[in-house]
Amino acid sequence: MKSTIDPRVKLLIIICLSTLGLFFSDIKILMLVFLIGLILSILFKGSFFSLLKRIRMIFYVFLVMVILQSIFQQSGTPYLTIGTLSILTDEGLLRAAGYLMRVLIILISGVIIATCDMRRMIQGLIQMGLPYDFAFMTSIGIRFLPLMLTEMKDTLTAIQLRGIDIKKLPVKQRIDLLSYILTPVVASTLTKAKKLSLSVECRGFRAYNHRTSIITLKLSPWDYVVVATTLFATAGIFYLGISL
Repeated sequence: MKSTIDPRVKLLIIICLSTLGLFFSDIKILMLVFLIGLILSILFKGSFFSLLKRIRMIFYVFLVMVILQSIFQQSGTPYLTIGTLSILTDEGLLRAAGYLMRVLIILISGVIIATCDMRRMIQGLIQMGLPYDFAFMTSIGIRFLPLMLTEMKDTLTAIQLRGIDIKKLPVKQRIDLLSYILTPVVASTLTKAKKLSLSVECRGFRAYNHRTSIITLKLSPWDYVVVATTLFATAGIFYLGISL
């Protein structure tokens, strides 16, 4: 299914998923949207679980969000208190879980769009009316995030090979270490971006006003079925979320 679904259909799917994730705050609706996105990513042969292994820090952010929500939103049933200050409440848990689900929905949308072939995705954006320059920049921007994650992982591996155990460092030293890591990662990414710009210019990028392509995308009957199912499911979830 990864190669048969039109990239425009996948764009419609992620637009619907992201819209539902941002529109609703009910944790049940968000979990339903995330579950649908997870099933779709598996059908499209995406690598969501491998992505989760790379961003395990998100769960630490979740714990921080729970505490902050519980402290600044003094409502709900307290589970953990220090004096008169509520450190952990059910309202804080629900709000933080809602933020976490939204982040996961956005990530699952990125996993789905990453299953598209770059050339087909560019052609799909062009056939949707987007100028080629913007379509090319959009596809490159999508591919740059995994590149930065790879650069970050390589930098962390190099630090560990020098005998530094990051997990045993104090919190302040971890923050300082992250600031030192971000500088070479951003510098390396900018260098690769500069090389990419030189490469596309040498290949005659924007040499002509109109660019032809050997690829022409056509929606198959299966694509129309997926589009109809997506729109119907989105409308159903909107109705369910509003009626709750």
